[in-house]
Amino acid sequence: MVSKLTSSIRHMSQNPLVRKTLRSRSETVKLLGSGQSGNTYLLASARRNRHHKYSFARKTLRNRFEIIKHLGSGGSGDTYLAIDLDLPGQPHCVVKHLKPKDSNPAVLPIAKSLFDREAEVLYQLGNDHDQIPRLFAHFDEDGDFYLVQEFIDGHALTQEIVPGQRLSENTVFNLLKDILEVLAFVHQNDIIHRDIKPQNLMRRYSDRKIVLIDFGSIKKIGALVPGLTIAVGTPGYMPSEQAKGKPKLCSDIYAVGMIGIQALTGLIPDQLQEDPNTGEVLWRDRAQVSDGLANILDKMVRDRYNQRYQSASEALEALNSDLELPQSSKSVGINQNTDDTYLLSYRNFILLLGIGLGATTSLIVIVLIYTFINTGASSPNQPTQLNNFIEKLVEQRLTNVNVNRLIAKRGVCKSNCSITKTTKEQTESHHNS
Repeated sequence: MVSKLTSSIRHMSQNPLVRKTLRSRSETVKLLGSGQSGNTYLLASARRNRHHKYSFARKTLRNRFEIIKHLGSGGSGDTYLAIDLDLPGQPHCVVKHLKPKDSNPAVLPIAKSLFDREAEVLYQLGNDHDQIPRLFAHFDEDGDFYLVQEFIDGHALTQEIVPGQRLSENTVFNLLKDILEVLAFVHQNDIIHRDIKPQNLMRRYSDRKIVLIDFGSIKKIGALVPGLTIAVGTPGYMPSEQAKGKPKLCSDIYAVGMIGIQALTGLIPDQLQEDPNTGEVLWRDRAQVSDGLANILDKMVRDRYNQRYQSASEALEALNSDLELPQSSKSVGINQNTDDTYLLSYRNFILLLGIGLGATTSLIVIVLIYTFINTGASSPNQPTQLNNFIEKLVEQRLTNVNVNRLIAKRGVCKSNCSITKTTKEQTESHHNS
């Protein structure tokens, strides 16, 4: 019966109208198909016995990790908040317990393989990037399998992207940029996340950075076992090729694009219309957004994967290019204003310099004249030589004053000439006397 159900889901998901209906679900769906047996198994969120969830409370694993409370459930198990008894301060951590919902014996080995792969990727990526949780432990106890990872103190983007509320273009732009930056690191390691959605993106309180969590659905390119088909993802954020079990790096780009559209429109994926002929998402008339960002989002959510950006780095480059265009136009105006301000400052500097030189020259002339007048009064035997020296000095100072007048373009010269004229009259009077 499970085989028939999942087979029907796979065929129906290729229909655009049915895909729209599937978007109303927020849980992760995993369709596991074996090429040898032809069997397909479904791992999806389901109701668990409430007693089982709380039976783990205050349980201690490996005499180190004490369970505090249940955080949530997924298709492959449950997640708990715990404390690490071995470390100073007993910091919080997250414990994932592998417990597939499907009781079919064939499911456990496949789920265990995905669980082990999650641990491997967390160990690989978490130590090299601070926006991916670090792996602390991976073990089995009493026949159950556990994974312990870093606790992220923050909130999920579901608290920021709220149905019915539109975010500004600038906010969405920065959000997309933050998501793509950490996703680019994941893609550079040839890893497809396959379950990017607001619930799996955390805003860390300490630095406001986006942290990508839940690597339980990842696929490492080239590492999939031949003959095994695994369709993993969340309807609404999962493109058609991923629903067929053939995800690509650009499948994650589709999910990020849908998050951006959801944030701009305030509409959850199942509320968005699709073109019945092309399967493209119709959303522009529901948001206030520039053509630049809208074109980028349209390309991110193309129905055909080969028409999308092929990796997070490529999408991030397009986003940064869109940012540089308005900034470059703005910088032209800024540079023009800078040039005008510099020219005005330069002119004011020259003006003040001329005034300063003129005043200094006048002061020197007065001091010299006063000195030589006193010297002439004490040496009456050399009146002619003194007068010649004073006349030459006055002529030289007059020339300097004319130069300062051209620089300052103000009435400094007028005062200098008046002082010089008075000085010459005093000199002539002294000579005649």
